[in-house]
Amino acid sequence: MINRYNMKFQSIGVVSLILAVFFLNSCNTFEDFGADQLSNEWINAKGIDTFNFSVIPFQQDSVVSAYSGIPSTFLLGNISEPILGKMEAGFCTQLRFVPEKERLFLKNTIDSIVLSLRYDTSEFYGNYKTPMTVAVYPLTTQLSIGTRYYSKDKFQYGTTKLGSLDQFVPNLDSVKITTNKIEYSFAPQMRIPIDTGLFMNILRTAPDTVFTAIDSFLNYFPGLAIVAKQANSMVSVFPASSDSRLTIYYKGDTSQLQFTFTMSSSAAKAPFMSVDPVGTPCQDFISKSLSGDSLIFIQGLNGTDARITMPYDSNWSNRLINYAVLEFYVAKLPGDQLDIYAPCDILFPQDLSSGKPVNTRDFEIARNASQDLLDLNRYTQVIGGDHVLVQVNGQDVYRYKMNITAHFKQLQKTKKSLDLLLSPLFKTESANRVVLYGNKHSQYRAKLNVIYSE
Repeated sequence: MINRYNMKFQSIGVVSLILAVFFLNSCNTFEDFGADQLSNEWINAKGIDTFNFSVIPFQQDSVVSAYSGIPSTFLLGNISEPILGKMEAGFCTQLRFVPEKERLFLKNTIDSIVLSLRYDTSEFYGNYKTPMTVAVYPLTTQLSIGTRYYSKDKFQYGTTKLGSLDQFVPNLDSVKITTNKIEYSFAPQMRIPIDTGLFMNILRTAPDTVFTAIDSFLNYFPGLAIVAKQANSMVSVFPASSDSRLTIYYKGDTSQLQFTFTMSSSAAKAPFMSVDPVGTPCQDFISKSLSGDSLIFIQGLNGTDARITMPYDSNWSNRLINYAVLEFYVAKLPGDQLDIYAPCDILFPQDLSSGKPVNTRDFEIARNASQDLLDLNRYTQVIGGDHVLVQVNGQDVYRYKMNITAHFKQLQKTKKSLDLLLSPLFKTESANRVVLYGNKHSQYRAKLNVIYSE
């Protein structure tokens, strides 16, 4: 299962930067936070919860998925499951190298070519023990490190397969590689054999000027597309790692030599993703034949989110609001497997009253309190959004609570209706999804708890 709290390879500061890109034109102007907002007493607060809000599906068309070398991890895999349907994820990347005058790999005998991709052994989604096939194709779309890529972007790649790794099952142990009788140890990685004839033909038929400057090479060969097939899981891959590279092993006079292409942070990379809910309960939610009062579906990648609306109530006006807290319970539908398809790690609300997602005051408070998302535990203490296992009437159930106190106070002040988007944090970097009970469920009713003084 993918766990966003465990980011071995990925700087959360980098992730916060891409979040800043998501909301670049949607920052709130707000008053000083106030120390009272930094307490987490709201989590146990009880109050009036009779407010009726409606929930409908909401599809985001323009979620930034990559920009300026971030993110550093990408999902790779495909899944077909009965609740939310089919999900696919892969990525494309430039190859970079250090130009050298001596280019013996273009002339000498090639032993092998391997694309190595480091992955995180703690970040799987679905049944990772199901064998996966990973294929590599030549990218035909030109990438740019300064371009913003979006969750619905499509990338073109050739039909000629440069290499593949069949029946791959992640190994949780380190990888041992022997070169010139010396054994080296690397973090867990998939090692994809590349067709030496095909790839070297690409390189050897290039003009000499291609290897004198990176830009010339990238104009000639834009990069690689990494595609997963025949899988039932997702793995989080770290192409920017120094362990991830395309290595040409070739014969020298007395030993085996190497020429290396890297996919470092200076290499432009972008994910491609798709979801297809056809024939699932999620499709019924999206088509509105299944009411959000009953069940609510939220998904990572470029899947559906939820829009929560509630008209302004004049009864709010003369009351001192202490806390306002959204509360949702995770539904387990027949045939669902929460141990394999774990719920979204963190959900977070955004204001949709302007027609586009805008940070809530509470999110800004939590982001500042957590040092720009460097400390996700501190973030969830302030705003919540993580799922917690609780007991209700003797039954174990996951529950999400989200602190919207500062936002609700602003609605009270301006006499505006509640209009929120509920979405996974780090949406395009996660395949996790969740089904929530709506606000008309008899036992696990979704609530807005408002605690106030007269």
